[in-house]
Amino acid sequence: MTIDHPRVIPKPIEVYKRFLHRLPTQHPLIPHLEDRIYNLEAGYAGENFVDNFLKQIAFSKHYAILKDLHLPISDSGYLQLDTIILTPKYLAILEIKNIRGKISFQRNPDQLIREIDGEITAFKCPEQQIIRNAQKLTSLLNSLKIQLPLKNFIVFASTKTIVAQPPKQVRAVMGCDIATHINSLNVLPDVLPVNKFKHLLNYFTMNATEFIPKPLSHIYPLNLKEIKRGLLCAKCFQFVEGSCSSCGTLKKTMQQQALEDWFYLYKETISNKECMEFLNLKDKHAASYLLRNSRLYPINNTKSRYYVIQKK
Repeated sequence: MTIDHPRVIPKPIEVYKRFLHRLPTQHPLIPHLEDRIYNLEAGYAGENFVDNFLKQIAFSKHYAILKDLHLPISDSGYLQLDTIILTPKYLAILEIKNIRGKISFQRNPDQLIREIDGEITAFKCPEQQIIRNAQKLTSLLNSLKIQLPLKNFIVFASTKTIVAQPPKQVRAVMGCDIATHINSLNVLPDVLPVNKFKHLLNYFTMNATEFIPKPLSHIYPLNLKEIKRGLLCAKCFQFVEGSCSSCGTLKKTMQQQALEDWFYLYKETISNKECMEFLNLKDKHAASYLLRNSRLYPINNTKSRYYVIQKK
């Protein structure tokens, strides 16, 4: 039994690119959006780079490579993992970073410091991030009564990364060398019977949910009146009233994308009135029909009803 699905483009990249066209020219949020898009695309490119080397690994019959796994583990906690490799021999966490320049893992406080072209930038510490994830994953495995060795790697995708001061508790490797490190684990003996391996894999795939970041309005000042409303074609980046006459993108597709824009950008809930106004729908009945037939969950059964994203 094997699973190795292709990595998909992160949803925020698509949403933020659309949002650039919903803001007026010279809006102060645009540079922040462009930075977010750049960093997300760089991260995605680095993950794809590492994925190519994972394909070179000689796995045994049963294995799974799960990518961008978002796994709730409590009412308020979750696991967010770039890549995990599950086999009957071990479970490996890969935290992939695409950072150019000279980097150092600083202590007290824990930070990742990058120096490039004389400029110094501080990042959240990926070592502490992977340690926290490993602790959560260990607790989850214990709750499932599964004993499986856990291996952790910080993987640097860029060949222009110079690790001046490595992490002390987690192994750091270059993306082009990841196959060597994983192949060394594949000679370990199996510790999980096939039925338990399949049970754990099924748990991961059945309980994984879509990661929805906090709306940008929670981070940056954003006035709803500044946002251009209506249906935006994500291919032509023009506002339309129905299906796009230029590229043929369907009205239904753009309606769903507009709802995504709302949740990612402005608010975690949407009412019938808000939907009608933001999508420029003709009346409340059109809004009600769209909301009922979208992947949304209704709250309340009265005139105060609103909808939230149903993440499963």
